[in-house]
Amino acid sequence: MIVEKVLERATKLEMCSVLVLLALLLTVYTFYSELWSYLRSVLLSLRLQGPPSWPLIGNTMLIKEKDLMQNRAANAFTLYGSLIRIWVLFLPFFVVLEPEDLQVILSSKKHTNKVFLYKLMHNFLGEGLITSSGSKWSTHRKLIQPAFHHSLLYKFIDTFVDASQSLNEILDASAINKDINIAHYMNNCVVDILNEAVLGVPIKKKGLGLMEDSPFRKGKLMIPTRFLHPWLLFESVYKFTSLASDELNQKKRLNDFTRMMIKQRRQLMAEAGNNNVERKCLLDSMIEISDANEDFTEEDIVNEACTFMLAGQDSVGASVAFTIFLLTQNADCQDKCREEVLRIFGQSNRAPTMNDLHEMRYLEMCIKESLRLYPSVPVIARQLGEEVRLGGHSLPAGSNVFICPYSTHRLPHIYPEPHKFKPERFTAEEVEKRHSCAFLPFSAGPRYCIGNRFAILEMKTILSRLLRSYQLIPVPGKTTAEETFRVTLRASGGLWVRLRPLEQQTVLDTATH
Repeated sequence: MIVEKVLERATKLEMCSVLVLLALLLTVYTFYSELWSYLRSVLLSLRLQGPPSWPLIGNTMLIKEKDLMQNRAANAFTLYGSLIRIWVLFLPFFVVLEPEDLQVILSSKKHTNKVFLYKLMHNFLGEGLITSSGSKWSTHRKLIQPAFHHSLLYKFIDTFVDASQSLNEILDASAINKDINIAHYMNNCVVDILNEAVLGVPIKKKGLGLMEDSPFRKGKLMIPTRFLHPWLLFESVYKFTSLASDELNQKKRLNDFTRMMIKQRRQLMAEAGNNNVERKCLLDSMIEISDANEDFTEEDIVNEACTFMLAGQDSVGASVAFTIFLLTQNADCQDKCREEVLRIFGQSNRAPTMNDLHEMRYLEMCIKESLRLYPSVPVIARQLGEEVRLGGHSLPAGSNVFICPYSTHRLPHIYPEPHKFKPERFTAEEVEKRHSCAFLPFSAGPRYCIGNRFAILEMKTILSRLLRSYQLIPVPGKTTAEETFRVTLRASGGLWVRLRPLEQQTVLDTATH
């Protein structure tokens, strides 16, 4: 009996020893595997072209260049080729430009993980669809996707219409025949839309103290500042700074406001019944998801709602403003848009329907050409889940990749005269000729933007309302846009236009003739 116990104990010890040894070997293998992948990435980087870099900090100071987008990004293919190396501190990144290569990365579920840089947004955005990876992202995507199905988007049209009408009233009162920065007005309009569509804060009911005091109108991401001070890219350093405290305080304000709205929407849904709530918002859908799925917690609702609010206002606000600005510089395109809108509405002042918005084909071509020239998210990043061969080079698993729609959209062999505004590039015939990854304003593949159709309908509603009311006129001396990259694409110094009421324009035309 004693012998048997000794043997049994010895057997258990042997098993433990074997398990410890296997764990140790796996750790060593993982370490050396990652080290070997890193060294291969470094060796590949040394063979590729790219902008000059500094020791230790690499190319982080590029973000400081005033003309980074116009000079380097717009001409990246000519300057460096189709596969470019960039250093972020001591980590090599690969910029991929050609659509065929992009498809290899974007179409595969093996390459859906975001690079570590997205963690720099957690203090502000939380862990929503934009910043999360792995099973969490996959689960949330599957749960939220149905809320953006094209058959359900009609329920947001009234919200778009109310915000557009409110915008027109503000413009009529303060902006007629004046030089105005249209980006400011568009940002406010889009925030109004998101407040109602995402959080359920009604546009029409002023004086609630919610919209004006909303924390989503304040705050900013600190990523550009951290790149300009590369030591702040290390979380162990950054967390002790006042910048980190300010960012966390802003996140708390966003989270507290969102939780307050969740409480209000739950109460409203309980009183009216889920199917009787007027103008259901995205928050309602996520509450229903949470009630049916214990893995989708209230914290998840908060993170996803904040993501939609913050990402939506920056991207769509800038895109609408750039489109308006381009239409002021291209009067013939503006005239075609207005003819299309008048053909749909005639002299009626009625609100657009979903069918009306679908009929605005030329306006959509103008929006897409604007998004080609000024994609609101000019850079996307991915981490490769397995080795990939691109353009004669092998990128090892774990490689960090930058995808730059701003640069791909300007490849001269795909878009002749790439810097010119030509909406006809987006006729059905022209689109059919091009590779599907030649146009990436909403990314592509499994991680394409979940709100892309929402955004296009939103932009069409705002723009068609403006075109029915005003002639968009360029401001002398302010007819070029100076793009600046701050996570999203912005216009340094604003986008300036002048609005002339169409009735006034008709009088001027009559007097001229």
